[in-house]
Amino acid sequence: MSLKRCIILAAAAISWAFAGSSGEDLMTKHCTSCHMASNPTAEKVKHMVAPPMWGVARHLKKSLKSKEEYIDFVSRYIMNPSKERSLFNKEAIERFGLMPSMKGTISEDEAKKIAEYLYNTY
Repeated sequence: MSLKRCIILAAAAISWAFAGSSGEDLMTKHCTSCHMASNPTAEKVKHMVAPPMWGVARHLKKSLKSKEEYIDFVSRYIMNPSKERSLFNKEAIERFGLMPSMKGTISEDEAKKIAEYLYNTY
């Protein structure tokens, strides 16, 4: 097999692998280092650096009217977080701070996959 053909096949395999990442895989890889995916124990609460994922997702579901609005808000917010756009109270931001932008870490499509996974799961 020629070198050119090997490079094309490798590039296609890599593209397919990234395109096939599920919202759950993306959330686990990019979000759970700060947001716990399950209920925190009393000990873990002391060391939390961000609200648990289920709490974030449920709060946002109460605040936003539709699945489409939820996915749009979450996918935009994780790329460009701001105090002005936050739907959380002042105390939550004082305790945890503002989340860092995921811009440059994930794509807009991946942000939407994460948002849809959160909506469908929590």
